[in-house]
Amino acid sequence: MMLNHTNDTIRQWIKLEHSRLHRVEEWPQSAHKDAVLASIHATLTRLERANAEFTPCTVCASRRAKSNVVEFPSRSRALTLVTTPAA
Repeated sequence: MMLNHTNDTIRQWIKLEHSRLHRVEEWPQSAHKDAVLASIHATLTRLERANAEFTPCTVCASRRAKSNVVEFPSRSRALTLVTTPAA
């Protein structure tokens, strides 16, 4: 009974880490993003080793290539602040 509860807990933890993984993958490229992704991958590796019944999430299973993050260009001109109310 205890082993089954432990496996359920590990499966839930794996799902949580996969959710974090897919959210962080959308972040703009940075050293912080790389560190968080490395941490998530390390955690997933440990958890997947602990749970032999692991099945990959549908997002990971359906991937053919690494996801890309699209960054919008910054504004080319500064916005002007209107300080007088409209009549």
